[in-house]
Amino acid sequence: MMRRYSFIVCLLAACLALCGCSKSLQRGMLDNAYISTARPSISLKARDLPLLASGEGFCNMYWTGMLGGLPVQMWIAVYGEGGLAPLAITAQAQVPTNWYWNGMMRRPLSVDNGTAVFDGVTYEAWTYIVNPAKDPFGAYVTGVQPDGQTQLWIARAFAARFNFNVDKIILEYREPLPPGITSLTALPLGYGDFLLQFAERARNAFVVGPGPVNPSGVKKGPIQGMQWEYMGQGFLGSVTQNDLWVR
Repeated sequence: MMRRYSFIVCLLAACLALCGCSKSLQRGMLDNAYISTARPSISLKARDLPLLASGEGFCNMYWTGMLGGLPVQMWIAVYGEGGLAPLAITAQAQVPTNWYWNGMMRRPLSVDNGTAVFDGVTYEAWTYIVNPAKDPFGAYVTGVQPDGQTQLWIARAFAARFNFNVDKIILEYREPLPPGITSLTALPLGYGDFLLQFAERARNAFVVGPGPVNPSGVKKGPIQGMQWEYMGQGFLGSVTQNDLWVR
């Protein structure tokens, strides 16, 4: 009888422990912030922009050579008011455990390559021009001007790897590219401080902190409005398969 009682107590304790773990390991939206209580334990949100869309989704990375594409799970929050208002993006991207994110791969023709520190972690940073016509976030903003010309955007991205490089956090801030600017490497007269001021606005656009402990009311679900067919290496970067799994 005593043995049976001890077994039941141990079983209940194990169930409680599992319940506690499942409760603490959460990823989703808490109020207007994306939170993760798993590695990395983190909270991400835009400082002054309203939440426009949020949720989960999968991207198939076809350029990895995997049949059907390598599935990458993503948690994304998009902040802004649409149209020509500034846009902020927070994203966590996770590859399968037998893969890892390579070092930061900046966009072609990017400028102002550097670093920024969020909550004690150093993120790689770079600035580039976005064409919304073929961009995963293009549906959230104005991509065509009244005269039919493409409305280009300027973006500054921040990225860091976590959890043995299985997870990547990406922050990106965007504004409409001012008229007259066609290249970030040859700015018109009068725009000498433009990139520096834009980089400062981008850095201040985000609030990054530790993930909450045992949060309640975390919202989950698929994100609406994403153009997944354009989610690619330019936004996510590249991956490599672990040698231990290749052999």
